[in-house]
Amino acid sequence: MIKLIASDIDGTLVKDGTLAIDREYMDVISRLLDKGIIFVACSGRQYRSERKLFAPVADRLLYITDGGTVVRTPKEILKVDTMPDEIWKGMLSMVHESLPSCDYYIATPDRGFAEDGGSRMFHWLRDSYGYDIQEISDPRILENQQIIKFSVYHPNACEELCAPVFTPAWKDKVTLVSAGQEWMDATLQGSGKGPALDFLQKHLGIAPDETCVFGDNINDIEMLREAGYSYAVSNSRPEVQAAAKNTCPPYWENGVLHILKSFL
Repeated sequence: MIKLIASDIDGTLVKDGTLAIDREYMDVISRLLDKGIIFVACSGRQYRSERKLFAPVADRLLYITDGGTVVRTPKEILKVDTMPDEIWKGMLSMVHESLPSCDYYIATPDRGFAEDGGSRMFHWLRDSYGYDIQEISDPRILENQQIIKFSVYHPNACEELCAPVFTPAWKDKVTLVSAGQEWMDATLQGSGKGPALDFLQKHLGIAPDETCVFGDNINDIEMLREAGYSYAVSNSRPEVQAAAKNTCPPYWENGVLHILKSFL
């Protein structure tokens, strides 16, 4: 019997960078909650963005945010993974020196920061995702804050641009995952959606074989492996489909919605 459902958002439920979702999802999720099934929004998104997307049921969900670095209820943070200052500051220097065509984003549990408030990335996160994001001229003033994620951004080739220097330099010091063609996300070593889901399962006393997970990208693979029931949407990368036990139709056909309805 399924007791917990966790779903990625971008590329799984909706097109990347939108707050528009088929309203039938809210009805079906509400009915699942009424049956006692826990629903977890699990995404690289900020908590504020996830709540906006699921507004009609937002106070009834659990949340894994910012690539698995924060686990929370609507009232409290249950777990947070923060990076040492020397790690994110080192990555910041490398982006400035070695990746001039890339932008970057720094996240804390409730707010994000970027250097150029007029950039494409800044406006995309603020206006399309609904982020609470602040322009900051000198990121060093964030020292001793709870920095949970450092993300490199490029509009279409982030993974490729990071491959020669950035990825080799940091892959053994942080958890480094591609989150679509635009993002390379760095979090505390050992952090991620998989460990976050494992923590939540143990916190709630729910077993993997009572868990169902949906995803589409590399950063979802560990999470898919933590569940007895796992689905990759058919628009996902081949590695993701190989990691999942099942596939379902793509997000533009509401593939996840069809599976959720079957649980009713």
